[in-house]
Amino acid sequence: MINNNQITRYHAKYYAHELNREDNGKRKYILVEMGDQFDTVLKPRIQKVIYSTDWKNGKPTTRNTGISHCFKYLRLESYEDTLNNLTFDDNPVRDKVMEKNDTLRQDYMLHYLLDVETKGSQSLLNIDHFADPAAYTLKLKKPGSDEQQTKTIDLIETFNYLIGLRLNHYAAPQSFTADFTRKTDPELPEDQHTKLVLKGKLTLSDTGKWWFRKLTGNLEEDNLMLDEWFKKFRLSTADFEYDTIYVNGSNNLPNLKQDDENWKVRLIEEEFHKKMWEGQ
Repeated sequence: MINNNQITRYHAKYYAHELNREDNGKRKYILVEMGDQFDTVLKPRIQKVIYSTDWKNGKPTTRNTGISHCFKYLRLESYEDTLNNLTFDDNPVRDKVMEKNDTLRQDYMLHYLLDVETKGSQSLLNIDHFADPAAYTLKLKKPGSDEQQTKTIDLIETFNYLIGLRLNHYAAPQSFTADFTRKTDPELPEDQHTKLVLKGKLTLSDTGKWWFRKLTGNLEEDNLMLDEWFKKFRLSTADFEYDTIYVNGSNNLPNLKQDDENWKVRLIEEEFHKKMWEGQ
């Protein structure tokens, strides 16, 4: 059974495709659906309209009317998904005390447990897992059932949505490798006579230890590699090419204050938390 809202959404998407067919247009559309109807109704219909203009008894009658088309769909985290990904510290002593005092247990859960002991939960943004933004996962409820499945969450795209960034270019990650050495630096304190420097230049490598969506390993080496990467591509925090530079993890990039509130170089982890929870 199809309601009027479903018909309206179907017609909007259908006409967008038909108009693009007629004049090779570049019309775009946004559709919103909830529950199982996305998998059972909306997505199959989009695929059918793309493949053929005419269908009968579930089969295409004009197979030469298909168009080249790409559509992307996003699933928003639900309230149940948030609860299912909460994790609590295992504390038998605490649990035993709570069992004996109902008033204490209620006060503890409402004013402390959710705010403090669930901070490392995936659905509350586990900062420790930002080291690899391509490997962040959540346990999500499978549409139409109570079964859960582990899904990878695109933190990079999520962050872009949170800050309202409209991407013009999305470069492939580049991996780099380098050799290091230490050289004497008279400006360092007496207990630190040398500083880490590159031995030669940083080099593109498919098996490189550093790639620029992610930095791993020794913090001193990471910071040096980040500095050298900025130099290699002639980027500077002091010029006017970029208003804001987002970096994950600690760094030693020069940070210029642009106005009374904002610094140019900002930590992705801090901005992520701010955008996710501001106003609460």
